[in-house]
Amino acid sequence: MTAVSRPNDSELGPEPNLAPRAPPEPEAAEAPSSTAVRVRARQAILSTCLVYLGFGVMGLVPGLAEIRGLALVAAFYFLPGWLLRDRPAVQERYQVGPEGPVPRWSTRGAKVAALAALLVFPPFVIGFWWFYAQICGGDLSWISPLSWVEAQTPLHGSLDTFLNRLCRHHDGGFFPEALRLPARWTAYYGFGFLYELAVGLFAIALAEEVFHRGYLMSALDDRWPPTRRYFGVKLGWGALLSSLLFAVGHLVSMAQLGRLATFFPGLVFAWLWRRSGSLWAPALFHTASNLLMDLLLASTFPP
Repeated sequence: MTAVSRPNDSELGPEPNLAPRAPPEPEAAEAPSSTAVRVRARQAILSTCLVYLGFGVMGLVPGLAEIRGLALVAAFYFLPGWLLRDRPAVQERYQVGPEGPVPRWSTRGAKVAALAALLVFPPFVIGFWWFYAQICGGDLSWISPLSWVEAQTPLHGSLDTFLNRLCRHHDGGFFPEALRLPARWTAYYGFGFLYELAVGLFAIALAEEVFHRGYLMSALDDRWPPTRRYFGVKLGWGALLSSLLFAVGHLVSMAQLGRLATFFPGLVFAWLWRRSGSLWAPALFHTASNLLMDLLLASTFPP
């Protein structure tokens, strides 16, 4: 019987490496001045402006105004992945793909959002009640700079109209007389809240975070890498510019300079994105903030 010869190591080839591989990071070699990074940042800014321009134009066209909200949500979710369709590693790093437009669930993101809510919401509620107690009591000094700026624009008078409409329902006290739930929450035998929660999370907060933080801010951070830390997180021009465009975009749906105040929550969302490494953190905090604002408005300014 002929013995079966055993191949030596050189014939078998190199031994396979069974250790888990780290995900490829080709973008790590990209310098901020590289053409790809600069093009991506310009593309992100231009895309943001075009999305909001298209949203505004649709509102002027009969038949399209009714569906422009749906079109905006679709653009927020799918446009970043399409623009980066040839760069799956960038998609993954920005959390806009490549497997789909919804980021992977992150328990860490949920924990960071919950902790931020515990720290931010109590002082915000007190500040909200104090601010409107002053404004509705006749002290307009806090908004006089904004009123002056508004007076130089075609939006002159919109802030006063808005505040007068609110303050007609203010009881004059610091604390609301009672906790009142928004009417939309109690609709459909109480299931209205679940509807508002689902719409607020998936059609508003998560969609906006995927686009403004995941795509826009990340592209700008690649172009101008942040160097300074704020509460342990590096933030720079990407956070500032993306928050500014986020705020300006809110003017398209409601032409009132007070809407520019969304710049400041945008900075908070940017911090949460970088702190947690997941878009679920700013999305969940964003949703909770919107629900809290609905509750405060319903309680402070009853119908």
